[in-house]
Amino acid sequence: MAEKLQTRCVIAGGGPAGIMAGYLLARAGVPVIVLEKHADFFRDFRGDTIHPSTLELMYELRLLDEFLKQPHQEVRELRAVIDGQTVPIADFTKLPTRCKFIAFMPQWDFLKFLSMHAKQFPKIPLRHESYEFAARG
Repeated sequence: MAEKLQTRCVIAGGGPAGIMAGYLLARAGVPVIVLEKHADFFRDFRGDTIHPSTLELMYELRLLDEFLKQPHQEVRELRAVIDGQTVPIADFTKLPTRCKFIAFMPQWDFLKFLSMHAKQFPKIPLRHESYEFAARG
């Protein structure tokens, strides 16, 4: 028999949006459950860029200092070679954010980091391998 859970909010999917939504809702005191169908976050199709706007959010959530201690690479400028000429594509150093770079980190590490911090809130259980659920009104 399937386990019966009761909550106010259910988020289907433990990707970046699902984990962040669960974190923010739980932080605001909303009982929430994040359902993830896989046993872990390790999948090849995941991205690996954390953009300056996301890093700014991490600052606002007071997670940035600890995040930046995690293994990552920082890229402040993107350039391309076109017809033998090096051409600037993007310069993140001009952005009005604290982190003027893109952070490269495997997404599974980023999700693990977020979910670890979400566990401080008792109202956000993350259910791995949650394949089905039924809602009652």
